[in-house]
Amino acid sequence: MEKALKIVKTLRNNWKKSVFGAILVYYGAATAKEKYEINILMRAACKEAVKYGDAMIEYDRNPTLITVVLNPVANKRKAKKDFEKYCEPILHLAGLQVDVKVTTSEGHAKEIVENLKGTEAIIVAGGDGTLSETVTGLLRRNDDANRFPLGILPLGSTNSLGNTLFPGGKGVERVKQLIEACMAIVQGQTVLKDAMKIEPLANEEETPSRPIYAMTSIDWGAFRDIQAKRDKYWLYGPLREYASYIFNGYKDSITWICNGVITYTPPCAGCSNCITKKPELKRKWSFFMPSTQATTDTDKLKILNPECASTQELCFKTSEIKISPNLSGGIPALRVELGRNKYSYTEFVSEGWRRIKGDSNIEEVVQARTILLQPQSTKPDEVFEIDKEEFDVKPMKVTILPNMIKLFCKSERFDK
Repeated sequence: MEKALKIVKTLRNNWKKSVFGAILVYYGAATAKEKYEINILMRAACKEAVKYGDAMIEYDRNPTLITVVLNPVANKRKAKKDFEKYCEPILHLAGLQVDVKVTTSEGHAKEIVENLKGTEAIIVAGGDGTLSETVTGLLRRNDDANRFPLGILPLGSTNSLGNTLFPGGKGVERVKQLIEACMAIVQGQTVLKDAMKIEPLANEEETPSRPIYAMTSIDWGAFRDIQAKRDKYWLYGPLREYASYIFNGYKDSITWICNGVITYTPPCAGCSNCITKKPELKRKWSFFMPSTQATTDTDKLKILNPECASTQELCFKTSEIKISPNLSGGIPALRVELGRNKYSYTEFVSEGWRRIKGDSNIEEVVQARTILLQPQSTKPDEVFEIDKEEFDVKPMKVTILPNMIKLFCKSERFDK
């Protein structure tokens, strides 16, 4: 009997070892394949970049200086390693002079960009928070530095605008995304994007704050609060977002009621009331990108649109509100979206899971050129999220700034 038991035990241990070994072999093969595909992508990108470096030598050009604002703690401290491994080699091989400015604290990116001198382009190496700080620092300057091309290397854990410009994923797809972002900088293909100017409104006892600038969205409410809590459920791995809705769909700490008043002006294609003429600077970077004639606003300055300054008022009470630039084309405008007033627990969790998959029932209410947002009856700990950065809920004025930021975008010339 004992002999039979020993045989069974031996067979069981051998089976476990064989299964474990098979799993190791499978994942080892998958990792080797992934590394091979990444090496092929990087080799092709480096060969393409060298062509631009050779062109610079041929035309006897001095290296173009670009400043990289790098957030080393982005994406759980992986950003610096990924930048040095996948991005920096391509930029150097293209003949660019790369000056890396590493941020050391919150708000440091704003300071770097506000005091920056002598650069030809600014590159954001981080996530949404780093981008928001860089854009704010750029547009707070008193010179015309906002005409610099701005590049995005989506190295953060959240890359809303970066993922729009350069669709990505995980593993090989993420590396391909970074390569495409670098090649966009090298090849000089650009696109003009709208920005939002956000001016906090101070009361008589407060010192007025400087404007904040954003490019993606202002979010307030229950769904924003849930998204901010998702990393607390890291134990659930890829299911942490789903878990955050399950465990928080009934808690009082979530902002279930957003109420207040919105006073807004209608969208305007441009007139003497809302246009400020800005000169277009000519810079060395034009060697790399096709020259584009900036749209002149001279004719629009002669137009008077009487409806431009008219105002309308909207009272709201909802579970969420979102303000973002309208991306559907047409007249540049702010898009205001409001969610439902109330959700049951089941409805809220179902809607949250739907949004994780990219679907949403939130509806557009109005489009506007300027918005005066006056929140009412807020709790002390409530926050807005502006481009994934948290700010206290306070009255603010939001204005659309058409075609304000010149972004490097994907070119079809690079193909793996």
